[in-house]
Amino acid sequence: MNNDCYIVEDLLPLYNEGLLQEETTHWVESHIKSCKGCQELASLSQEPIDQEPIHSSIDTEKMLRQIHLKLSFYQIILIAISFIFAMKTSLLNGSFGFILTYTILGLITYLFYKRVTIVMVISFLPNFLWSIVDSLTSESTFLNAVFGSIFLACLHLIFAIIGCLIGFLVLKLKENGDKNEREEKMDIR
Repeated sequence: MNNDCYIVEDLLPLYNEGLLQEETTHWVESHIKSCKGCQELASLSQEPIDQEPIHSSIDTEKMLRQIHLKLSFYQIILIAISFIFAMKTSLLNGSFGFILTYTILGLITYLFYKRVTIVMVISFLPNFLWSIVDSLTSESTFLNAVFGSIFLACLHLIFAIIGCLIGFLVLKLKENGDKNEREEKMDIR
């Protein structure tokens, strides 16, 4: 086997697919005609390969149930954290710590789920419920309690949405960075 045989061996897949330039194709064909070893290799490369079906030992339904269970667990944790934030950092307690905590909650929730609706539910609902309970225990009318609770929950929601926007921008920057990195790799090749 000489150096030309090694080159033909490397070019054979491209030759079979018709991806070689015309001059290279003629060179490969002339070499195959003159070399018995490369003729055998070329004929073998034309034959289809028998593929056996792949049988997986992994139970996909069980795996998906486990993933769903883990995601449900994370959802419960995020909702619990949201309720704790609602109780500890609410304006009802006279604290403005909710500004930072709900921005971080919105950011983390968006990065995890990548859905604004989930951020809205996790940040609005616990505050609304906590505020309703707190307002009804103090002697206020039901209508005032509802409107006040909506106002406070919306105020918390605004900062969660700001965190959500930060998360969106982070993902876009990462996506653009990955895209630029792939383009640079393609340029290098």
